[in-house]
Amino acid sequence: ARALSLRLGVPLVGVNHCVAHIEVGKWQSGARDPAVIYVSGANSQVLALRQGRYRIFGETLDISVGNAIDKFARSV
Repeated sequence: ARALSLRLGVPLVGVNHCVAHIEVGKWQSGARDPAVIYVSGANSQVLALRQGRYRIFGETLDISVGNAIDKFARSV
């Protein structure tokens, strides 16, 4: 990404992949300050947008839901 940015002369903007998913949902739904349950392969979190920043109110400490499903699928 960095090499392509330099070659094309365009800025490189770092983006948090998880937050990008949430922002697309927010944009599509029109929600302004959503509370979110974010579940992916490696993350399971409860978040809320407050004053322009996402705050994490809870997250898994052992295994995420997505990883648990992957492990189960591999075992059967």
